[in-house]
Amino acid sequence: MKEKLEALLGNKIKKVHFIGIGGSSMSGLASILLKNGISVSGSDMKSSAYTEKLQAKGADIFIGHQGSNIEPSCSLVVYTAAISKDNPELLAAQGLKIPTMERSAFLGLLTETFPHTIAVAGTHGKTTTSSLIATILYEGDLDPTVSVGGIISTFKSNFHVGAGNYFVTEACEYVDSFLRSRHNIGIILNIEHEHVDYFKSLDQVKESFRKFAEIIPSDGYLIVNGDSPVVLDVTKGLNCQIIKTGLGEHNDYHAKNITYDDFGRPSYDVYKNGKLWQRFKLNIPGEHNVMNSLAAIACADICGVPAQTIAESLTGFSGAGRRFELRGVANGITVVEDYAHHPTEVAVTINACKNYKANNLIVVFQPHTFSRTFHFFDEIVEALRGTDHLIVSDIYSDREKNTYPVDHGDLAKAAGERLNIPAKHISDFDDIVNEVSSIAKPGDFVLVAGAGTINQVAYKLVEHLNQKK
Repeated sequence: MKEKLEALLGNKIKKVHFIGIGGSSMSGLASILLKNGISVSGSDMKSSAYTEKLQAKGADIFIGHQGSNIEPSCSLVVYTAAISKDNPELLAAQGLKIPTMERSAFLGLLTETFPHTIAVAGTHGKTTTSSLIATILYEGDLDPTVSVGGIISTFKSNFHVGAGNYFVTEACEYVDSFLRSRHNIGIILNIEHEHVDYFKSLDQVKESFRKFAEIIPSDGYLIVNGDSPVVLDVTKGLNCQIIKTGLGEHNDYHAKNITYDDFGRPSYDVYKNGKLWQRFKLNIPGEHNVMNSLAAIACADICGVPAQTIAESLTGFSGAGRRFELRGVANGITVVEDYAHHPTEVAVTINACKNYKANNLIVVFQPHTFSRTFHFFDEIVEALRGTDHLIVSDIYSDREKNTYPVDHGDLAKAAGERLNIPAKHISDFDDIVNEVSSIAKPGDFVLVAGAGTINQVAYKLVEHLNQKK
């Protein structure tokens, strides 16, 4: 990889510095470089499990952003989209005439170093689907290199450096990041209006996904949700081969005879080109994961993995980090956390919870960004339907200030009134833990949902409930 990167960059690589190295994607990219013998340094505002692991592997980690963190011998500086133009390290790199590159551009550069890149795109389900594909290819002896936004149970990491020809990565549409990728297998799971601080309309989102699809060469493949008219509209007239997956019989791969066990985990038959092909069982819950797995199944089949190996891999896959992840069962109370933050994600996650044999569903929800909360306010409230008791934390936003007419307590108030359920807004995480502990009874199910810091509540709650034994 080092030689290929040097050829693409046009200069020798001594060290790569990452500004914001503690992020899930950035830490994975840094780890891939370390595994390939490239020196790495990086900074972040606070220490984390990611930064500690990188330091243990030999990376030079700095807490806080300072110009002095940039060594003159550094060959390249990679930064996240969240870094401001006046970041002291970015300014220092520019002053030293060190090349700089935004994260998505660097990821795109990495995709060019592999014979085959599989890029998984969609408004929802990217991490789970890319993790499924990575697991299946690994179990199928194709040993891919992988970079995703969550911890993959198979590797117990957000990355894997393989010896094979495949690179599996998430392809995020935010600020058109995925247009930097050079992939010959692309996946579009779904398309909705999202990231409203960048995309002003669904048409703009569709235009971006169309450009993502057009990157695929004529001998490549695009795997799409064939049940989505929006997705199918984006694929019209493309030169690559289109593979459709879904529940409808018109798809190239479609699922039938879906059944669920007591934990909401589905089993189903897959028909390939209209003929019964293989029965599969998932170890992760919900119909939405049937859809995610169909894309992974089609991708693995294209790559030549036998159907039986695919089936065994799916059964053994226990999920990606923060995607319906069991935090514990204490005093008969089940606590699960999920990354859901878009209203569609919240709705399907709550629906998956309903497949469990539980008494009451208690949901702790952290709204994500002021813009999303404002623009999708009614949709979020409706997505919370089915909840027996709701607690809403403050709105989490790490990239924008509140310039919208929405307040932290508005969602809880609206949900309580419209859904006729007990609903509270509580800011402090310890207070949330105490509130849930006071109302949860044996046999209840607690979902902690959100893409920000709310997962801390899940850990604290399990610990608190265990102390009450």
